[in-house]
Amino acid sequence: MLDVDINNTVSGNAKKSLQTILDAMELKSKTLRSLEISTEEDARKLFESVFYARKHFSDVISKTSIPELSSAFSQLKDPSLSYSERVEKFKSIVKGGEREDIEDMAKEIIHFLEPEKYPLWTRWIWNKERGTGSINYVIKDDVKINDEKELFSTIDELRNVLEIFGLESKGKYYVTSVFLVYAYVRYLDYTTHLAVDKKAAGLIPTHLSTTALVLGLKPYLKVIKLANT
Repeated sequence: MLDVDINNTVSGNAKKSLQTILDAMELKSKTLRSLEISTEEDARKLFESVFYARKHFSDVISKTSIPELSSAFSQLKDPSLSYSERVEKFKSIVKGGEREDIEDMAKEIIHFLEPEKYPLWTRWIWNKERGTGSINYVIKDDVKINDEKELFSTIDELRNVLEIFGLESKGKYYVTSVFLVYAYVRYLDYTTHLAVDKKAAGLIPTHLSTTALVLGLKPYLKVIKLANT
């Protein structure tokens, strides 16, 4: 059983930290919905909104033109396409970068474009090929997820459970995203603490801070901080 996480932001106030993260997610969604890619700087903003995709920007921009990136992003916004079609079209247009990261990037962007309809699905939440991911921490040991439909159904169940315990979704999948990424971060934190000296472990970022980082919220948290000063 996991101990209470005392390593939280906002002076140890976990609820306030969570609300700040949810506010940043709302801002990220708003920003992505309004983003149009017509320049390299626009493309950079898109990649900077996805934590693990930033490192691929130089490689992608050297192999994919701005019109192509604009087209790829438009595919993710197209409501006439299914979830899988959007992801596949984005992957086929965007050249360069690690393919797994580009696929996860597409899925994360879809989540933030339509958080009311699509939950976050990256390979650390559920890796289809390996059957691994943080979703396994919340399902019964004898239950196995086989496809996208079963994953989304499981996340729906998780959302209902979280609402019972007072974490209101307000019709969106933000809370489940935070929960699943947080579970992944805590697992990594546990394994890291086993591998490093305790003094060095004290330098590891807090769990909620790392969760926000993995969700690509750092730029939006800065905006919120400035707005409140």
